[in-house]
Amino acid sequence: MILEHIKRILPKSDRKIVLGVSGGPDSLCLVDGLARLAYPVVVAHFNHCLRPGAGDEARQVERVALSWGLPFLLGEGDVRQRAQTHSLSIEEAARLLRYQFLFKQAQNLKAGAVVVGHNADDQVETILMNILRGTGLAGLSGMSPYSLPNPWSETIPLVRPLLGVWREDILAYCREQNLEPIHDPSNADTTFFRNRVRRELLPILEEYRPGVRRRLWQMSRILAGDQEALELTVDQLWEDFPAERAAGHVAFDIEEFLSQPKGTQRRLIRKCFHHLRPDFTEISFGVVEQARRFMAHPPQSKEADLAGRVRITFIGGRAYFAAWEADIPLDAWPQMPHETSRLELPIPGAARLPAGWRLQAKYVKGGSAAHVQAMQNANPYRAWLNAGETRSPLTLRNRRPGERFAPLGMEGRSMKVADFMINEKIPRQTRQKWPLLISQGEVIWVPGYRLAHSVRVTEHTEKVLFLSLYRE
Repeated sequence: MILEHIKRILPKSDRKIVLGVSGGPDSLCLVDGLARLAYPVVVAHFNHCLRPGAGDEARQVERVALSWGLPFLLGEGDVRQRAQTHSLSIEEAARLLRYQFLFKQAQNLKAGAVVVGHNADDQVETILMNILRGTGLAGLSGMSPYSLPNPWSETIPLVRPLLGVWREDILAYCREQNLEPIHDPSNADTTFFRNRVRRELLPILEEYRPGVRRRLWQMSRILAGDQEALELTVDQLWEDFPAERAAGHVAFDIEEFLSQPKGTQRRLIRKCFHHLRPDFTEISFGVVEQARRFMAHPPQSKEADLAGRVRITFIGGRAYFAAWEADIPLDAWPQMPHETSRLELPIPGAARLPAGWRLQAKYVKGGSAAHVQAMQNANPYRAWLNAGETRSPLTLRNRRPGERFAPLGMEGRSMKVADFMINEKIPRQTRQKWPLLISQGEVIWVPGYRLAHSVRVTEHTEKVLFLSLYRE
């Protein structure tokens, strides 16, 4: 039965297979089965350096590989240091280091797959762990027997041939073939989340509902089909929907994004995380909702740090998801052509800035309606000004040394434009060429951030100047 499972899940080819082997019954069963079926296997073992006997286990796995005449690869890493540095659990840090090692070896060997020994019991435990953490359809579907792309590679599949085989059947196979699995004492340590689920929670659930393991496994297969259909739809949307997509950032038009159903919004946000941080798997509902709420109601700072060292920034009607170390292209922000540039803004009319940015100006009727629009405006690149307090010609230019600005909300008190930009967290590299709207030498608008107190609109304002800065 086990050999049939392997042949059904893992296509045979001439390309090597990197097999992750811990020495436990699952991976030992796979070594034996794949060798009997004459797959071109390379045995790979990762030493997590967590226990004194870990080195002896690595040597034992090497002897198993040699007994079958199979190549052996050994890797090791400081799991505790990785967990501490990246604020991860020991389990998660060990998993990340292990898979990074396996896929690096597979890439070096130009292998056709990375194979691991997860079984049906592991699948049930994973589903329960996901439920306890809080999960959606993907978490209820559990692991996939064949994953491509996956968090570690776009071209090398992650294959779990034993995902439909129960642990008791694997242990029976090991006895039949006289295999001697390594006993890992950490499997009994209930400080680990998975072990608590396995040893404490599942036995209680079996008392309440005998056969619960098989029912949970069957549920995961049913939901996996639904998940696959939804992911196909989102994958197709992902190809065209982002306004920009690069290695270090993804941008969405906010109005278009918010027009999508909430479920689609959440899936697109998850796609952003997978794109920017492929090895970050702890994308909780709370993290996704933080990003989604930011896009619906951006805070005054227009920037927020998310989990996984990802930052979201609101720029000109777009939301940029970016890795901390990545620089968003300057084209994403409105910039003057040169540090000494000066552009006149005709009314009505428009001024054009580099990279397709355009500032449109027109007069509109004043009164309470205009005041309400100004007060409820959620787009910081739009502004309603008291036309009676502005003087033509209006111009756009860069900031000047020591220049001051009296922002709305400070009751006419002024501050240096440079200090205002720092306080508002305008990206450092954009400040020098950030456009300022000037009337008679006074800064009356910092687009994307604040109007001057002197040009504020009230319900008694008779004539209003409406400004809209956008990227074509």
